[in-house]
Amino acid sequence: MIDPVPGAALAPPPGAGRGGAGVRGRRARRVAAGALVAGALAAGALAACAPAHADEPGYELRVVDEVALELGATGSISVAIVPAAGRTVSGDGPVRVAVSAPDGVGLPRRRYARKDAADPAADAPRFDVRLRAREPGDHAVELDVRFWLCGARVCRPITATRTVLARVAAPPPVDAAIDAAAPVDAGVPDARRRR
Repeated sequence: MIDPVPGAALAPPPGAGRGGAGVRGRRARRVAAGALVAGALAAGALAACAPAHADEPGYELRVVDEVALELGATGSISVAIVPAAGRTVSGDGPVRVAVSAPDGVGLPRRRYARKDAADPAADAPRFDVRLRAREPGDHAVELDVRFWLCGARVCRPITATRTVLARVAAPPPVDAAIDAAAPVDAGVPDARRRR
């Protein structure tokens, strides 16, 4: 910008105080600072409330990969929630194991709570999910486990899912030649016959 009068200083715009930005500048800085603080608080709250995943340290969900059953037989899948050192599974918060399976596997119960655990007061609750083999083949049993994992000061909700393969063996084929009645040998006397 070229000075209209050489050597004359330009006056600050009206309303400009210290810093030369004026009332509008101060208000803009306050709004920007407030938005920055609000954004940081919202991001922190979302991070604190987000459910943890099984990949995160702090617990281990012990479940077998597959279970073998005979057709018509019953079996169980053991599900154990094991917290890491310094962590606990909340005794006050809910613990839930939801189970779903195709029609080839019967489920006497589809939902288990902490009171259904082998030892409800245990630090590492273990559930025995019962199932019955109805049809031969491989069937995927889905487990949805929800609980609260606690540290020294804070508890957070955990959701973990696992899939267990239930292998139901087909019954052996019936061989007609073996199961057919054997012919009675005419040369062998029958004990019931009298001579």
